[in-house]
Amino acid sequence: MRRSTGERKPAWLRSFIPEPNLSHLVTRKCAGCGLYIIEDRENIWQQWDYGIIHGENLTVAVILGRALARVTWITAARQPRLTGVCGTAGLKPDGRYLAAHECGHARISVEPYKPPRRERPPGKPWGGPDLDPDELAEFTRVWNLPCEALRT
Repeated sequence: MRRSTGERKPAWLRSFIPEPNLSHLVTRKCAGCGLYIIEDRENIWQQWDYGIIHGENLTVAVILGRALARVTWITAARQPRLTGVCGTAGLKPDGRYLAAHECGHARISVEPYKPPRRERPPGKPWGGPDLDPDELAEFTRVWNLPCEALRT
């Protein structure tokens, strides 16, 4: 019998795990405790709490002995990928992680994931050519000509 916690599915999980995803991640409720979890169904099915762990929460997860998975963002596909971390050997202080789900234990974090911003080259927002006033006037004149006048 499934216990219901009355927990609502966080809205950010829909954008974090889109319907056709490459990493085979699924959001569902745990059969034991009824909390929402992220299930990795790629090779070995693993269950992760959905809160993003970083900073001081990373220290708490290590002290509690929770298994961690690093979240790497695939910018081309706009989807996450989970990579298992072996103990404390693969931890990076600036990384984002998910903690393994343990029924009956509280989540370490419930912070939503914010994907990295797209890299944009510095400079003007429009990278068009710089036109002097004479060239701009000529362009405007040709632009406003009717199509019949352009054919001749």
